[in-house]
Amino acid sequence: MAENKNWLSQKGNKINDNEFTEYVSEAEISEGNFNRVMLDKVHAENVAGYITQGFTEYEAKKMADKRRSEAVKAAKANGLSM
Repeated sequence: MAENKNWLSQKGNKINDNEFTEYVSEAEISEGNFNRVMLDKVHAENVAGYITQGFTEYEAKKMADKRRSEAVKAAKANGLSM
């Protein structure tokens, strides 16, 4: 079995990448794109949520981009890999 790449696992939690197959396909997991795919899914949900709150698409994407960037910076600062 391949090494688990999800950030929770990288922090020492006993969480297997395959527990997320509802959100990430097995192919994406085996290709090593787990965290990127999850970030993209959360980004899309954030954009949709901001639009629902009344923000324009441009504003929503800008805010979601900022959140994704912050998540990546935090992960890197904590020694986590993509």
